Amino acid sequence: MAAIVMATPLAAGQTIKQQPPGKSVERATPVPQNDDDGEPAVKPSRRTPDRDDDMPSVAVRDRSGRSSAFDAKYDAGMAAIRAKNPGKAVELMRPVLADFEKQYAGEKRDIFCALTPEQSTRYLAEAAKANRPAVTIEPGWCRAQYVTAYALIDLEKMTEAQTAFERLVRFAPQNSRYLNELAYIFMKQKKWQQSLDLYRRAEAAADLTPDRAKEERCLALKGVGYDLVELGDFNAAEAAYRKCLNINPDDEDSPRELEYIQEQRKLTV
Repeated sequence: MAAIVMATPLAAGQTIKQQPPGKSVERATPVPQNDDDGEPAVKPSRRTPDRDDDMPSVAVRDRSGRSSAFDAKYDAGMAAIRAKNPGKAVELMRPVLADFEKQYAGEKRDIFCALTPEQSTRYLAEAAKANRPAVTIEPGWCRAQYVTAYALIDLEKMTEAQTAFERLVRFAPQNSRYLNELAYIFMKQKKWQQSLDLYRRAEAAADLTPDRAKEERCLALKGVGYDLVELGDFNAAEAAYRKCLNINPDDEDSPRELEYIQEQRKLTV
């Protein structure tokens, strides 16, 4: 496991710049880093708010509802992103999304895209509580939409990416990964409060992300900390970063951000 890396002390008169949650890696040169499912995971980052060097995926192991045709398209889309060709990834996912639109064009019930049985149970229970008919669909559509939305960020089409993730979050409102991504988009736009609200939702939903609950919660907490610093609430930001360190003592970002907070406090004295 990686050791905690503390920030280097500042020289007299030197200033530092807050870094986004995650490693300071340029998004244009991604290096894949796989999760336990053999597929890459995603994290936002901070410098000019940007994400880490990971690739998109969803935390789901049950692939029983996925066809071999979809698997081939999805794998090709992933390969296109790894090859730094996000435009091709968007095109490859387009027919998958079109099939979804055609299949559910006349659906009157609320549609949820559940990636796990736990998510399905939660969505249907909440719909029943609200007395709204609902249906959960197989996860292929969410995966295709996610790859598309992620690729749109790579293409710097932030408005389209935001629309894609907002729609995805409507279909999967308890998916911590998707909430973290949408929060990141608002962070990029310096819409700190909107980003903060979504990161907090992502933290609360982390338990419904199998195999990655700790990672998604810590990621959300670092986003919370980042936004709170921008909003001037250093105490709450510090608490968020320390909560992340309690989850993952080896996290490399939180010590750097705590150092930044201390420096900002000195400037406001």
